[in-house]
Amino acid sequence: MLTVGFAARCITPSPGKEMPGLFERRFARGIHDDLFVRSVVIDDEVSCVAFVQVDAIVVPETLVAAARREAQRMCGIPGTNCFIAATHTHSGGPICSMLTTAEDPEYQNFVAQQIAASISEAFRLRQSAFLGIESELAHGVAFNRRFLMRDGSQITHPGKMNPDALAPAGPEDPRVTVFSFFDPESWKPWGCIVNFACHATHVNGLYYSADYVKWIVDTLKSVYGPEFGVVFLNGACGDVTQVDNRSPRPIEMGVHWAERSGRIVAGAALQAIARATPYNDASIGLRRGVVRAALRKISPQALQEARKLLAKHPVTPRDVDTIFAKELLEVAKLRRKMSSRPLEIFAVRIADAALWGVPGELFQSFALTVRDQSPFLHTCCVELANGYNGYICTPEAFEGGGYEVLTARTSMLEPTVGSAVVKMASRLLTDLFKQAKPELEQLPQRRVWPTGDTSALEGLQQLASKNQPRNE
Repeated sequence: MLTVGFAARCITPSPGKEMPGLFERRFARGIHDDLFVRSVVIDDEVSCVAFVQVDAIVVPETLVAAARREAQRMCGIPGTNCFIAATHTHSGGPICSMLTTAEDPEYQNFVAQQIAASISEAFRLRQSAFLGIESELAHGVAFNRRFLMRDGSQITHPGKMNPDALAPAGPEDPRVTVFSFFDPESWKPWGCIVNFACHATHVNGLYYSADYVKWIVDTLKSVYGPEFGVVFLNGACGDVTQVDNRSPRPIEMGVHWAERSGRIVAGAALQAIARATPYNDASIGLRRGVVRAALRKISPQALQEARKLLAKHPVTPRDVDTIFAKELLEVAKLRRKMSSRPLEIFAVRIADAALWGVPGELFQSFALTVRDQSPFLHTCCVELANGYNGYICTPEAFEGGGYEVLTARTSMLEPTVGSAVVKMASRLLTDLFKQAKPELEQLPQRRVWPTGDTSALEGLQQLASKNQPRNE
């Protein structure tokens, strides 16, 4: 039987710190709601894995490495078994250097320590659990933000009801997949992992917030109690946000829309938990691979134009071209140090479902391709997992244009990387399935149901037998 534990630690910075995620520099005026790291540890007595939600825009590789080392020191879980993913809130703390904002090493160290502490506590709090896995749909929350335009180009956020926007340039995915954990005695659910794909860009502003994820967690806790454990893992939302450009309603930003999205996703999660038929025993498996992702080559002409622009104009959010000129030079600097970056692709099997992670903002079509190729009943992509390497865009996006493909530290990889990620993820999932095939064939026999009270039914059966017509 699995043993499972949940824990959380607050990572809200003090007001006044920078908030990465927009073009302008923002300094937090206060706290709308606290930021957390939330961990779940799952142990099948052979392997032990930790999943960690970090309320941050990204988790850089150096931070992940530090958190893994400390977690292994504190509780013995192998650092490489720690799956650490950002929720991608754009209202978090100074965890990275991005566009006009700068990282805060002190805050990075603090977050790494809190991740390790939450993993260690979750490990200590493990208890026996049945496992149920189900999916439901949360319609009307997530929309692809890239559009095919009348002139053949592609634009990110073309504007509400733009007559030249013909159709979305990619898909979104309304699926909410939930891994639920039940008490073997009471059958009550006491924790879950929730996977759904949407940018956490509702709140923005000048106050720290976990964005719509806050309301997912709050809603589930309001139903099952304050001790109910929740870990949210964001899916492939590189090109997916809450903004519906085909709707004439006001733009979906602000606290109201964050709460709306969170409640809808949580509602789907509640249905998934209620419908789940648990396994009384299950195992886990892990596979890891590395994709060598080349950094984009930058032409001498592009470098020269960037330097010319910056010689004439200061970097300012009022002139986005200056920001991307600076970013292009930063990418060139990175490429001189290292022409490629290792992308860790981490896949975990839990019973007949799998989660796989990629250290970047993945376009949704890639995740759907992996799901279509996967042999598992449920396959969940987790983006921004175990590092950050910018957007991973489709080849069509590079041909069409749009914000996500502009060369910057937020988008620095070659266009072929996405297909390599898909290939690696599919291979890892296939390997996991082959390894566990004998057990997976036995899983249906491990489903369990609580014993119901049959007294009322027995009474009805007795009454029915008394009312049967007699044969004279």
